[in-house]
Amino acid sequence: MSKIISLIIQFLNRINKIIWKIIIFLSKFIKIEDINNQNDKPINERYRQFKVDEQPIIEPFVKFEHKDHKQLIKDNNIKPVKRRNGKSITIDVSCPCCGAPKDYLYDNNGKQTQFECKVCSHVFSINPNKDKDIIFKCPHCTHTLDHRISRNDFDVYVCRNPKCSYYLNNLASLTLSDKKLYKEHPEKLKLHYVYRKFNIDLPRITQDYRDFIKTPIDISRAYKSQYIIGLCLTYHVNYGMSYRQTAALLRDVHEVYISYKTVENYCKAVSTIVHPVLEFYPYELSDVLAADETYIKVLGKTNYIFFYFDTIKKIVTSYRVFNKRDSLSSIKAAYSTLCKYDKLPESLKVISDGNPIYNVAVGYWTEHGLPFKLYQVIGLTNQDDTSREYRSQKQIIERHNRTLKYYYRPKGGFSSLDNANSYMVLFATCFNFLRPHSALKYKVPVEIPELQKCTNMPNKWIELINLGYKYMKTYH
Repeated sequence: MSKIISLIIQFLNRINKIIWKIIIFLSKFIKIEDINNQNDKPINERYRQFKVDEQPIIEPFVKFEHKDHKQLIKDNNIKPVKRRNGKSITIDVSCPCCGAPKDYLYDNNGKQTQFECKVCSHVFSINPNKDKDIIFKCPHCTHTLDHRISRNDFDVYVCRNPKCSYYLNNLASLTLSDKKLYKEHPEKLKLHYVYRKFNIDLPRITQDYRDFIKTPIDISRAYKSQYIIGLCLTYHVNYGMSYRQTAALLRDVHEVYISYKTVENYCKAVSTIVHPVLEFYPYELSDVLAADETYIKVLGKTNYIFFYFDTIKKIVTSYRVFNKRDSLSSIKAAYSTLCKYDKLPESLKVISDGNPIYNVAVGYWTEHGLPFKLYQVIGLTNQDDTSREYRSQKQIIERHNRTLKYYYRPKGGFSSLDNANSYMVLFATCFNFLRPHSALKYKVPVEIPELQKCTNMPNKWIELINLGYKYMKTYH
């Protein structure tokens, strides 16, 4: 066996010498520095940034007053369209100007969303499924928007007018390299006005924000007393301990023998009970809010928490975890804050970073009667008046994010999105009702009279559970 090993070593040494001779030979023609730095250079590839344009002009659809298409066809001897590509119009559509049927319509874009009437030469666009009673117009040139594509939650409309001032200004601002890029890859640059019409039902959002967490057990049938459950919540939420650390502390200090899984079930069950208190308590919110998103890990993957925070009253109004940082998540997060107002103040301000998904939320809720003003603080330095005026508000929610990370760090992530949302309900409950804030002279943001009578934290959690049962009966 030893002879075989020695032969293998000799063979590997010979191969190693051959490899080094090859490297020395190639080094005469290729610089070693070029090889080492070849992968260090970043790829500077231009990509199309997501940009949200202002709202379009929305007008009711009015049918044009023209002669009947039958009379026009007869007077001008117009024949049906001869389709050379062999494709026919499969949807039920007619000209809104003269009423000509689809046999007299040209399919302009090949997608059956834009047509030209052969009878009266009227060009029009439709969305086959939605928005038949209204039309969208570009706010810059009042040209009717064309329906480009439909996604799961929204439809995309675009202004195709080549004389639109918005398009011409963007085109004139391009550099020579950008013009060359636009000629070769027009999809990488956004020059035309684009509007995204969201098709999200309000009942779907209102129900979703109530029922996004579920309980694994019935807490009323728990073997341990309410005080033990209060201890579990105090150690896990108020002091940021993991489930295992909480179970160990209960065993070593209080001689209470429960598993970490029981602690987890208790905490998740309580989150569903106190959630109505957190959502439907009559807050006295100010008109200055800050919005930001931070990330946590769920099964090793990045998930996002959308925070909305009252910077004056120090109240968390939105705290939900989403697996995507997209427009729909931003719309849902904004709703959980806006619905906490009995009447939206006219001077309501929301301060956020430069993420354009907040602009989408503003546009969506403005359409649905819940308008608010958005001020975006961009970058780390004050390059504009908005950043100089509102950066202090943005820094407040950044400090709140650091507070979350301090309590979240011992947990090292969550095993599911439900577990993450259950913890965020408990964290926001603790922050709003139980945790003193230094900016409020070490008072809690929301003072509940029932909690002020309790002398220790476990009893305060018990009182919150009892209050949660009352809110559950009222709102469910």
